[in-house]
Amino acid sequence: MRRGLPLGLGAAVLLAALSAQATEAPTPHPAWKHLLQEQITRARRTHPQAFLRLAVAASRVDAMDAKKQATLAATAPGLRALGPEALWPMVERLAFPSQDKSSLPMRESARLALTVGLVEATGALRDARLAPLWMELLEARDTPPLVLHAAAGALARLETLDAANALIAFARQEGPRGEAALDALGLCRRLVATRALAEALDARPDRERMRHIARALGDAGSVWAWKTPGVKARSEEGAIRRVAAEALVRVYLGTDGDVRRAVSNALLRVDAPETPALIDAARARAEPPQQAELDALSERLRRNPLR
Repeated sequence: MRRGLPLGLGAAVLLAALSAQATEAPTPHPAWKHLLQEQITRARRTHPQAFLRLAVAASRVDAMDAKKQATLAATAPGLRALGPEALWPMVERLAFPSQDKSSLPMRESARLALTVGLVEATGALRDARLAPLWMELLEARDTPPLVLHAAAGALARLETLDAANALIAFARQEGPRGEAALDALGLCRRLVATRALAEALDARPDRERMRHIARALGDAGSVWAWKTPGVKARSEEGAIRRVAAEALVRVYLGTDGDVRRAVSNALLRVDAPETPALIDAARARAEPPQQAELDALSERLRRNPLR
């Protein structure tokens, strides 16, 4: 049995007694998949048209893929437009992939676009029952990088402590899985996640990673994001925005070029009340050339166009 990070329903696994012919028997689904299957069966009885609408939408992905101008065809908007009744039809395609190739797009890039779109569309609904599904996609060795990013974002949007801790653990890994989790931590607006991002920035990684972390801190502390109705841990807002601002100001003088732009842009997005005082404190310790750089940052903050 594969051991994954415990997360809600994902912690419960069916235990089956194995016979002498166990090697020939199919591996039982974990309990959370049985619960999802029950929901799918119920939805198929009550909203059969939703499954048909999804099938029609999936049949159009090849044509979308042929006309795409980006890396992937943008399938998520059309899938979200199917409405909340499409949740379980979409979950079925993700949790129980069909062996019938005729039900899938013909082009490999179209199949990838559909999968990413399904994860993004269902993840936007922030349904905690899907946490084990996102964990399974993140843990699987053969999950494509673009799907990893979508699954990490879906997990992050649940904004639970379990989700935050799982993403922190994934973010410590090298490669696409770690990169996906690191990017997504900013979407999981919990203090523990923001502190993990701050520690990662303090470690002064390579330039590309610093840009990613700065952007994630901007996501975590975004003053506009905190005004949206979906945010859960509102009692942590002040601490999260302060921690993000502190981390960004700490590294500002040690950056330049595109990294400095990413750091200052993130500071503008966070716009924490403590930011002017943090810059003043850094200025008091700085040499004259650096004081001028901090003065420029203060002026940019004063003229913040995002307010």
